[in-house]
Amino acid sequence: MTASDAYWHRKIGDRSLIVGGQALNPRAQALIALTDSLTVPQKYWTPKLVRGAFDKSVELFDGAVTPVARVVDIDMDLAGRTIRARQYSHDTTKEKRPCIIYYHGGGFVIGGIESYDKFCRKLAVQCQCDVLSIDYRLAPEDKYPAALEDAVDSWKWLQLHHNDLEIDPANMSIAGDSAGAGLALVVSAEASHNPDVNIPVAMGLIYPPLASEVKTNSRKLLGGEKIVLTNELLDWFKDHFLPDGTDYSHPGFGFMQAAEKGRMPPTWILTCGFDPLRDDGYEIAEILGNLDAEVSLQEYKDLYHGFITMSGVFPQVGIMIDDLAGFFKRRFQRSGDQKEIAAE
Repeated sequence: MTASDAYWHRKIGDRSLIVGGQALNPRAQALIALTDSLTVPQKYWTPKLVRGAFDKSVELFDGAVTPVARVVDIDMDLAGRTIRARQYSHDTTKEKRPCIIYYHGGGFVIGGIESYDKFCRKLAVQCQCDVLSIDYRLAPEDKYPAALEDAVDSWKWLQLHHNDLEIDPANMSIAGDSAGAGLALVVSAEASHNPDVNIPVAMGLIYPPLASEVKTNSRKLLGGEKIVLTNELLDWFKDHFLPDGTDYSHPGFGFMQAAEKGRMPPTWILTCGFDPLRDDGYEIAEILGNLDAEVSLQEYKDLYHGFITMSGVFPQVGIMIDDLAGFFKRRFQRSGDQKEIAAE
């Protein structure tokens, strides 16, 4: 999979997958064909099997481990439970460091701090800050609202324990991909009306989902294609995540229901052209704009949902993290300048 783009263009040739006038990246098409050949039918899927398959794909395709100054696993003692987190420090010589709180993807069923270890290392180095990866509870062992509660409570926990972690509570941002992007939205929305916690300095959302039963055009167009995140897999995630008899139209379920206008953080959003959740990202950008949030939206038109843990295959992962890092560093700088002015 490390051959040049020109090689993969020749290899795929006239067999390119074209949907809505857009051709899938040939390297992506080759990888999807390989992984699809190893995929078992849905009737055999179990959380253990799907988690193992995802972790193995990350091990094989997410490139080398990026060294950082320090990596520490911590326990977060929340109300009635303890969850894990992993702190990545780019530079331990500084105290009160800026930090990005990261919530991983995986449909609320798969993924964890181990499978996102390489990604979070890259994020810490390229953002030149600490990254705290949250190992929130997964379904079906812990169904909705467990993951949302862990996300909100972990943010509250950090307001109290930032000194122990040597991070600046007034310079914390938030990010996530897929389901984790939904959790980042929940935390930011809750913080927007809670005077006891800081609002994130900035927010990064990588292919975020809407908590909705509405079938967008991209879900209709791409959900039936065999491009990793299929309608079949979306339904499987939902069936494991939500309690019996519940769907996303259930009262009280919604990533931004609690958001207060004018108090949502500046937000960077990435969508992919071959992602059924592409239009979800567009709608989230519009909703945030209507809440008077500053929004930066970009799209990788020839890539698909899940590519960020495939850095050994897609050089676009590094480019994407560079772009996201630039966004975060500009906000960290603004926050630092504002604190200096206030101190004067």
